[in-house]
Amino acid sequence: MDKVRHIWIDFGKALSIILVVYRHCPPNEFNLISSMPLFFFMSGLLFSFEKYNSFWDFFKHRSRQLLVPYFSFFTIFYLFWLFVGRSVSSPEEQALPLYMPMLEYLYGRPESVCLPLWFISCLFSMQILFFLFKKINRNLTAIILLLLPFLNCFIDLSNAPWMLDNVCEYFPFYGICLFKKEIFNLLENRKKYLICFILLIISILMLFLSLNISDGFLKTIVILIQRLSLILPFVLLMKIITDKFGLHRAIKYLAVNSVIILAFHTYFIKIFDIFATQIMGIEANFYEGNFLLKIGLTITIMIFIFVPIYIINRYLPFTLGKGKIFNKKTDR
Repeated sequence: MDKVRHIWIDFGKALSIILVVYRHCPPNEFNLISSMPLFFFMSGLLFSFEKYNSFWDFFKHRSRQLLVPYFSFFTIFYLFWLFVGRSVSSPEEQALPLYMPMLEYLYGRPESVCLPLWFISCLFSMQILFFLFKKINRNLTAIILLLLPFLNCFIDLSNAPWMLDNVCEYFPFYGICLFKKEIFNLLENRKKYLICFILLIISILMLFLSLNISDGFLKTIVILIQRLSLILPFVLLMKIITDKFGLHRAIKYLAVNSVIILAFHTYFIKIFDIFATQIMGIEANFYEGNFLLKIGLTITIMIFIFVPIYIINRYLPFTLGKGKIFNKKTDR
């Protein structure tokens, strides 16, 4: 059973990162469903309190796994921005002080030159806080996590350090790992298809309902229900696909290297956009309403992104917290 679980988990991680890339590809009008809750859910699914003897052991492991790539990729993107990107960017970005990206990085809210790294700082904050729930009752922890998204309705966390606003928003999805045994058991239930069908209908209804709600508190409730209702149908779909087709090496490769994809994909999108508009002479509104183009661009990005994945794993493993300079290998 463990082997089967790892297969569909890898497929789920790969699909969730593909959905993230798809969401960021133009045009934006086909982005009704947020892909980040699925990605945080998949990130938390393999979490286990039993793996670590102390908070310090956990902190060191997560620092190597997340902060090392965070620092490494920031350095790469900052140097690129300093010598190349800044000269061809907007006047506002050219007027940005050279030290500002570094302050954003230390504050845990990268925006100017390395925006995709927000996920790494957010996930690190989330995992460190989650470990502090180790000695709290599971059901009480679940209630606390479900209430966290509503903090954004009463407190302005939009400029809080280390993405605490997004930590509150997405924490319930990471915290589903508390009930992973129940999820695995439900996948074997004879009524799983009916249950998932009902949840999918609820998710669709909540999605369209959220489009007509302006009240922040009520909208948070509806969106939370919509996103949570989508989790189990997503899991069942992953299980069905992997049971039928198995797991391709390329899919597993994507799953293991999701952090690299997160860090680089928006830059690839920007490069293709510059190539299309400034070299090919295609007008910017060419993307509008073109659903097939969005899918095609997503596939193209996923193919080309194998290049930095290969280079980093082959020649720069230290940027991922791996290699000879580290005593232990970083696990998934």
